[in-house]
Amino acid sequence: MQDFLLRDDLFDTVIFDLDNTLVDFINAKRQACNAVIESLGCGDSADLFSYFLRMRHGFEDYGNIFDYLSDIGVNGSASYLRSCTIYEDVKLQTIQPYEGVGETLSALRSDGLRLGVVTDADSDHAEKRLKKANLSKFFEVVITPDMSGRRKPNPDSFLMALDSLRTDPFHTICVGDSIRRDIEPAKRLGMCTIHAAYGDWHPEETKESSVRTLRIHHPEDLIRLVLGKKD
Repeated sequence: MQDFLLRDDLFDTVIFDLDNTLVDFINAKRQACNAVIESLGCGDSADLFSYFLRMRHGFEDYGNIFDYLSDIGVNGSASYLRSCTIYEDVKLQTIQPYEGVGETLSALRSDGLRLGVVTDADSDHAEKRLKKANLSKFFEVVITPDMSGRRKPNPDSFLMALDSLRTDPFHTICVGDSIRRDIEPAKRLGMCTIHAAYGDWHPEETKESSVRTLRIHHPEDLIRLVLGKKD
Protein backbone atom coordinates (compact mmCIF):
# COMPACT_ATOMS: atom_id res chain seq x y z
CA MET A 1 0.00 0.00 0.00
CA GLN A 2 1.22 3.50 -0.78
CA ASP A 3 2.47 5.65 2.08
CA PHE A 4 -0.52 7.92 1.70
CA LEU A 5 -3.46 8.95 3.85
CA LEU A 6 -6.80 10.25 2.66
CA ARG A 7 -8.29 13.31 4.26
CA ASP A 8 -11.11 11.64 6.17
CA ASP A 9 -12.98 14.93 6.58
CA LEU A 10 -13.60 14.88 2.82
CA PHE A 11 -15.47 11.58 2.82
CA ASP A 12 -18.67 10.41 4.47
CA THR A 13 -19.36 7.18 2.54
CA VAL A 14 -17.59 4.02 1.40
CA ILE A 15 -19.12 1.79 -1.28
CA PHE A 16 -17.79 -1.76 -1.54
CA ASP A 17 -18.02 -4.43 -4.17
CA LEU A 18 -19.06 -7.78 -2.65
CA ASP A 19 -17.50 -10.78 -4.39
CA ASN A 20 -13.69 -10.96 -4.14
CA THR A 21 -13.63 -7.67 -2.24
CA LEU A 22 -15.49 -8.57 0.96
CA VAL A 23 -15.77 -12.34 0.50
CA ASP A 24 -13.58 -14.88 -1.29
CA PHE A 25 -16.08 -15.82 -3.97
CA ILE A 26 -13.74 -17.45 -6.48
CA ASN A 27 -12.52 -19.95 -3.91
CA ALA A 28 -16.14 -20.76 -3.04
CA LYS A 29 -16.98 -21.36 -6.71
CA ARG A 30 -13.96 -23.64 -7.14
CA GLN A 31 -14.94 -25.63 -4.06
CA ALA A 32 -18.50 -25.93 -5.39
CA CYS A 33 -17.20 -27.23 -8.72
CA ASN A 34 -15.05 -29.77 -6.86
CA ALA A 35 -18.11 -31.00 -4.98
CA VAL A 36 -20.13 -31.42 -8.19
CA ILE A 37 -17.37 -33.50 -9.79
CA GLU A 38 -17.03 -35.66 -6.67
CA SER A 39 -20.77 -36.30 -6.75
CA LEU A 40 -20.73 -37.21 -10.45
CA GLY A 41 -17.73 -39.47 -10.14
CA CYS A 42 -16.39 -38.21 -13.44
CA GLY A 43 -15.21 -35.02 -15.11
CA ASP A 44 -12.75 -32.34 -14.04
CA SER A 45 -13.50 -29.48 -11.64
CA ALA A 46 -11.18 -27.03 -13.41
CA ASP A 47 -12.98 -27.72 -16.68
CA LEU A 48 -16.36 -27.16 -15.03
CA PHE A 49 -15.15 -23.87 -13.55
CA SER A 50 -13.94 -22.78 -16.99
CA TYR A 51 -17.49 -23.07 -18.33
CA PHE A 52 -18.52 -20.20 -16.03
CA LEU A 53 -15.80 -18.04 -17.57
CA ARG A 54 -17.19 -18.30 -21.11
CA MET A 55 -19.92 -15.74 -20.25
CA ARG A 56 -22.29 -17.58 -22.58
CA HIS A 57 -24.94 -17.74 -19.88
CA GLY A 58 -23.52 -15.47 -17.19
CA PHE A 59 -21.04 -16.06 -14.40
CA GLU A 60 -23.61 -17.55 -12.01
CA ASP A 61 -26.02 -19.19 -14.43
CA TYR A 62 -26.78 -22.90 -14.03
CA GLY A 63 -26.76 -23.15 -17.82
CA ASN A 64 -22.99 -23.53 -17.48
CA ILE A 65 -23.50 -26.72 -15.47
CA PHE A 66 -26.03 -28.01 -18.01
CA ASP A 67 -23.60 -27.43 -20.89
CA TYR A 68 -20.75 -29.13 -19.06
CA LEU A 69 -22.80 -32.20 -18.19
CA SER A 70 -23.99 -32.48 -21.78
CA ASP A 71 -20.46 -32.18 -23.13
CA ILE A 72 -19.10 -34.98 -20.92
CA GLY A 73 -22.06 -37.23 -21.67
CA VAL A 74 -23.96 -36.96 -18.39
CA ASN A 75 -27.63 -36.74 -19.33
CA GLY A 76 -30.90 -36.61 -17.43
CA SER A 77 -32.68 -34.02 -15.34
CA ALA A 78 -31.91 -35.84 -12.08
CA SER A 79 -28.14 -35.47 -12.51
CA TYR A 80 -28.52 -31.85 -13.58
CA LEU A 81 -30.77 -30.86 -10.67
CA ARG A 82 -28.58 -32.69 -8.15
CA SER A 83 -25.47 -31.00 -9.51
CA CYS A 84 -27.08 -27.54 -9.33
CA THR A 85 -28.19 -28.14 -5.74
CA ILE A 86 -24.76 -29.35 -4.65
CA TYR A 87 -23.07 -26.47 -6.45
CA GLU A 88 -25.27 -23.83 -4.82
CA ASP A 89 -25.14 -25.36 -1.33
CA VAL A 90 -21.38 -25.81 -1.25
CA LYS A 91 -20.75 -22.38 -2.77
CA LEU A 92 -22.74 -20.70 0.00
CA GLN A 93 -21.35 -22.90 2.77
CA THR A 94 -17.79 -22.11 1.67
CA ILE A 95 -18.23 -18.33 1.44
CA GLN A 96 -15.97 -16.60 3.95
CA PRO A 97 -15.00 -12.96 4.43
CA TYR A 98 -11.36 -12.12 3.85
CA GLU A 99 -9.36 -11.93 7.04
CA GLY A 100 -9.71 -8.50 8.61
CA VAL A 101 -12.85 -7.46 6.72
CA GLY A 102 -15.12 -7.50 9.77
CA GLU A 103 -12.69 -5.48 11.87
CA THR A 104 -12.19 -3.00 9.05
CA LEU A 105 -15.90 -2.43 8.49
CA SER A 106 -16.46 -2.05 12.22
CA ALA A 107 -13.73 0.59 12.41
CA LEU A 108 -15.15 2.54 9.48
CA ARG A 109 -18.67 2.47 10.92
CA SER A 110 -17.42 3.48 14.37
CA ASP A 111 -15.77 6.51 12.82
CA GLY A 112 -19.11 7.62 11.40
CA LEU A 113 -18.73 6.56 7.77
CA ARG A 114 -21.79 5.24 5.95
CA LEU A 115 -21.27 1.96 4.13
CA GLY A 116 -22.95 0.43 1.11
CA VAL A 117 -22.50 -2.43 -1.35
CA VAL A 118 -22.77 -2.37 -5.14
CA THR A 119 -22.66 -5.88 -6.58
CA ASP A 120 -23.51 -7.80 -9.73
CA ALA A 121 -24.90 -10.66 -7.65
CA ASP A 122 -28.70 -10.66 -7.61
CA SER A 123 -30.51 -9.63 -4.42
CA ASP A 124 -31.12 -13.15 -3.14
CA HIS A 125 -27.51 -14.25 -3.59
CA ALA A 126 -26.11 -11.01 -2.17
CA GLU A 127 -28.29 -11.21 0.92
CA LYS A 128 -27.36 -14.84 1.56
CA ARG A 129 -23.63 -14.20 1.12
CA LEU A 130 -23.57 -11.20 3.40
CA LYS A 131 -25.54 -13.10 6.02
CA LYS A 132 -23.27 -16.17 5.77
CA ALA A 133 -20.20 -13.93 6.15
CA ASN A 134 -21.85 -12.08 9.08
CA LEU A 135 -21.46 -8.74 7.30
CA SER A 136 -25.06 -7.62 6.73
CA LYS A 137 -25.13 -5.46 9.85
CA PHE A 138 -22.49 -3.07 8.52
CA PHE A 139 -24.32 -1.88 5.39
CA GLU A 140 -27.14 0.60 4.99
CA VAL A 141 -27.81 -0.29 1.36
CA VAL A 142 -27.04 -3.21 -0.96
CA ILE A 143 -27.62 -2.39 -4.64
CA THR A 144 -27.94 -5.24 -7.15
CA PRO A 145 -28.65 -5.38 -10.91
CA ASP A 146 -32.23 -6.56 -10.35
CA MET A 147 -32.72 -3.26 -8.49
CA SER A 148 -30.87 -0.87 -10.82
CA GLY A 149 -31.61 -2.69 -14.07
CA ARG A 150 -27.97 -2.72 -15.20
CA ARG A 151 -24.75 -4.54 -14.41
CA LYS A 152 -21.35 -2.99 -13.84
CA PRO A 153 -19.44 -1.31 -15.41
CA ASN A 154 -22.64 0.58 -16.24
CA PRO A 155 -22.86 3.32 -13.56
CA ASP A 156 -26.56 2.90 -12.71
CA SER A 157 -25.99 0.75 -9.62
CA PHE A 158 -23.42 3.22 -8.30
CA LEU A 159 -25.78 6.13 -8.91
CA MET A 160 -28.58 4.31 -7.11
CA ALA A 161 -26.29 3.65 -4.15
CA LEU A 162 -25.25 7.30 -3.96
CA ASP A 163 -28.88 8.38 -4.07
CA SER A 164 -29.91 5.83 -1.43
CA LEU A 165 -27.08 6.91 0.87
CA ARG A 166 -27.89 10.60 0.26
CA THR A 167 -24.37 11.55 -0.72
CA ASP A 168 -22.42 12.56 -3.82
CA PRO A 169 -19.46 10.93 -5.58
CA PHE A 170 -16.99 13.57 -4.44
CA HIS A 171 -17.52 12.55 -0.81
CA THR A 172 -17.47 8.81 -1.55
CA ILE A 173 -14.78 6.15 -1.64
CA CYS A 174 -15.27 3.06 -3.83
CA VAL A 175 -13.42 -0.17 -2.98
CA GLY A 176 -13.41 -3.04 -5.49
CA ASP A 177 -11.29 -5.85 -6.89
CA SER A 178 -12.06 -5.28 -10.57
CA ILE A 179 -10.39 -2.43 -12.41
CA ARG A 180 -12.89 -2.62 -15.29
CA ARG A 181 -16.12 -3.18 -13.36
CA ASP A 182 -15.49 -1.28 -10.12
CA ILE A 183 -12.63 1.18 -10.34
CA GLU A 184 -13.09 2.66 -13.81
CA PRO A 185 -16.85 3.45 -13.56
CA ALA A 186 -16.48 4.82 -10.02
CA LYS A 187 -13.57 6.96 -11.13
CA ARG A 188 -15.59 8.38 -14.04
CA LEU A 189 -18.31 9.41 -11.61
CA GLY A 190 -15.78 11.31 -9.52
CA MET A 191 -15.31 8.93 -6.59
CA CYS A 192 -12.04 8.28 -4.84
CA THR A 193 -11.15 4.70 -5.77
CA ILE A 194 -9.23 1.98 -3.93
CA HIS A 195 -8.31 -1.20 -5.76
CA ALA A 196 -8.66 -4.33 -3.58
CA ALA A 197 -5.67 -6.04 -5.17
CA TYR A 198 -5.86 -8.99 -2.77
CA GLY A 199 -9.05 -10.19 -4.50
CA ASP A 200 -8.22 -9.28 -8.09
CA TRP A 201 -8.23 -12.46 -10.18
CA HIS A 202 -8.03 -10.58 -13.49
CA PRO A 203 -4.44 -9.26 -13.40
CA GLU A 204 -4.52 -8.67 -17.14
CA GLU A 205 -7.13 -5.92 -16.61
CA THR A 206 -4.83 -4.18 -14.14
CA LYS A 207 -1.89 -4.31 -16.56
CA GLU A 208 -3.97 -3.03 -19.47
CA SER A 209 -5.69 -0.20 -17.61
CA SER A 210 -4.22 3.29 -17.43
CA VAL A 211 -6.57 4.43 -14.65
CA ARG A 212 -4.84 5.86 -11.58
CA THR A 213 -6.08 4.50 -8.27
CA LEU A 214 -4.99 3.79 -4.74
CA ARG A 215 -4.33 0.12 -4.03
CA ILE A 216 -4.47 -2.10 -0.95
CA HIS A 217 -3.15 -5.63 -0.45
CA HIS A 218 -5.02 -6.46 2.75
CA PRO A 219 -8.50 -5.34 3.89
CA GLU A 220 -7.05 -3.87 7.09
CA ASP A 221 -5.01 -1.41 5.01
CA LEU A 222 -8.24 0.61 4.71
CA ILE A 223 -8.11 1.45 8.41
CA ARG A 224 -4.86 3.32 8.04
CA LEU A 225 -5.57 4.66 4.57
CA VAL A 226 -9.02 6.05 5.36
CA LEU A 227 -8.86 6.69 9.10
CA GLY A 228 -5.17 7.28 9.60
CA LYS A 229 -5.03 4.56 12.27
CA LYS A 230 -3.04 1.38 12.60
CA ASP A 231 -5.15 -1.78 12.39
